Amino acid sequence: MTGRPAFWLWAGTCALGVWLAFDAVGAMVRAFPAGATAGFALLAPAFALGVWALRRTHPVRVRPLGAALLAAAWGGLAAFGVALPANAAFLAVLGQTAGPEFAAVWGATIAAPVNEEPLKLLGVAVLVLAVPCAVRSPLDGWGYGALAGLGFQMSENFLYVLNTILLTGATQDAGAAFVSFAGRVVGGAWWSHWAMTAVAGAGLGRLLARASRTNAALAAGALLLAMALHAWWDAPVLADAALLPFKGLPILLAAVVAYRLARRGYLAHFRRAADAETAGGVLVPGERHVLTYRRWRRKERWDVPPGEPRLLLARLRAAELDLLEAGLGGIGRDPDEAERLRGDVRDLRLRLNASWRRTGAARAVR
Repeated sequence: MTGRPAFWLWAGTCALGVWLAFDAVGAMVRAFPAGATAGFALLAPAFALGVWALRRTHPVRVRPLGAALLAAAWGGLAAFGVALPANAAFLAVLGQTAGPEFAAVWGATIAAPVNEEPLKLLGVAVLVLAVPCAVRSPLDGWGYGALAGLGFQMSENFLYVLNTILLTGATQDAGAAFVSFAGRVVGGAWWSHWAMTAVAGAGLGRLLARASRTNAALAAGALLLAMALHAWWDAPVLADAALLPFKGLPILLAAVVAYRLARRGYLAHFRRAADAETAGGVLVPGERHVLTYRRWRRKERWDVPPGEPRLLLARLRAAELDLLEAGLGGIGRDPDEAERLRGDVRDLRLRLNASWRRTGAARAVR
């Protein structure tokens, strides 16, 4: 991964984002260390929990931690840092052209979606260039888009902690951090940036899986929908706190619908591929069920003797999952990948059966 230019693009843009963000909020962090520390202490576990949960939205296998952190870091560092001066510049132009009163009321509604949604979605594109096998379907695009949005969301929440300290007169720094956390994480996390970018990411994932005019139009439509949802959330309507769940529900619903469609398409391909490989003799009857459910694979591992047999079984299942996903698409596809993986599966199965016989296990994989 580090040998790819895209990784260094990711690293350089994240560093630029950190520098821009520190230039914008560093003075407030130094001025209110207690509030900043309290905000970080509250947001860090929430971020970890969000990454843990979004990695497990994949129905078959947990998303790799490294790729998940790359996407989340892009959102929280690169996209967030670059968005700060971009939004400020957009608002300045809007104030000069449409007037300061209009910019004060509608500025965020116009500027934030236009700047922030493409910046967050770029994290999925950079991830694909750095780790080509990471995004092979709309489901992958949804997951990594959600992770990029989560990173942005947490950085923005930290900024709001600092803003809340200022708005409350800087008299109760830690208290302001708890108030901001309750409002933006406990109350508003369900329909925030992660959901918007998940919708756009699903569209991009479809385009990356199969490049066509139809999929390009769908990807553009998904990005426009994410921008529209963002604009709706920032619009000065239904601003009362009691009405925010009704305002946020369309955003959450769009993310859930996009996930369900992407999940259904993925599982349909997975089952077709598993049936074809079973008919071809690469998989044995019944393996499709085990491969589909993580809990069955966990249970299966505990039924295998520890040491070499358990290690070989894990490698066999990983190779089988890679084989079933090989036909999904994605950039830089290797036409020989499927045949190579079939050879790996057969070899690992033979080695596993031999290992079980050496340990005296009563069970073997045919």
